[in-house]
Amino acid sequence: MKKIDQQLLNLSDVEKSIILKGVKSHPITGKKFDFKFSGKHIKFGYFSDPHIGHIEFKEPLWHKMVAYFKREGIEVVYSPGDTLEGMSGRDGHIYELTHIGATAQLNYASSLFANAPFQFFIIDGNHDLWFKTKSNLGLTSGQELANRNKNVTFLGEWEADVEIAKGVLMKLYHAGDGSAYAISYKIQKLIESLEGGEKPNLILSGHYHKQIQIFTRNVFGFECGTLMGQSRWMRGKKIAAHKGFGIIEIWVAKQGGIERLRHEFFPSYD
Repeated sequence: MKKIDQQLLNLSDVEKSIILKGVKSHPITGKKFDFKFSGKHIKFGYFSDPHIGHIEFKEPLWHKMVAYFKREGIEVVYSPGDTLEGMSGRDGHIYELTHIGATAQLNYASSLFANAPFQFFIIDGNHDLWFKTKSNLGLTSGQELANRNKNVTFLGEWEADVEIAKGVLMKLYHAGDGSAYAISYKIQKLIESLEGGEKPNLILSGHYHKQIQIFTRNVFGFECGTLMGQSRWMRGKKIAAHKGFGIIEIWVAKQGGIERLRHEFFPSYD
C-alpha cells in the first residue's frame, strides 16, 4: 500500500486529474429511459448473448435474425447483454476466439450492427465487462459500440429500466451467477426478489442462454436465448444453449399497462 501511495505522490497534477476523472461510479440500476411509442400497439425484437468473437457465435443466425426482423417490420431491437465474448484469462480461452482483443471484437460487432436497419438498445453483461473489469482497462464495450454505430444506444451495465409506453416498464437484466437445474428457477427468483414498488411489467433477461416465458407477480419474464452454440466450457458443465431470437407484441390498456401480449420465439437448430 505504501508503494502505491508513493507512486501516486510522484504523479503530476494533470496525471492525478486524469485518473480521478476515469474513476466513475456505475450503479446497477440507473435512470429510467423513456422510449414511449405512439399508439396502443408495440412490436419489437430481441436477442441475447451472441458472444461475438467466440468460435461458437453463429453469424448465419445473426443474418437470419436480421432477415426475419425486416420481414416482420421490426424497427426496435433490445438485447440484455454479452454482445462480445471478451477475454476472460481462463486457461485455454484464447483458443476459443475468432477475434482476439477488444479492437478486433468491436470491429466485428460494429460491422454486424451497421448492416442491420434497426435501432438497437443494449446493456453490458459480464463478458462485455471483462474488457473493463478483468483487464482493468476501463473500456465500456457497449458505450464504445454505441459511439461507433448511430443505430446503437447503450443503456448501462447489468440492467436498465425502459418505459416503452404509458404505464409499461420493461427491465433489461443480465445475471452474473450460474445456471440452475430447473430452467424456470432463475427468472422466477429474479421476479420474486423485486420489491413491489420497483416491479416492471416485463423483464428481458440474459446470461443463461435459455429461452423461457413465465408470468408471475403480474410480471412477464423472458429468458432470451442466445445466438451462440454450446461452447466446450458449457458442454463440460452440461449446460444447454437455446439458440434463437424473438419478437414481442404488446397492446397497451387505456389506463396504462399491458392489456395483451404476444410472444414468438424463432429457434435455431444445427
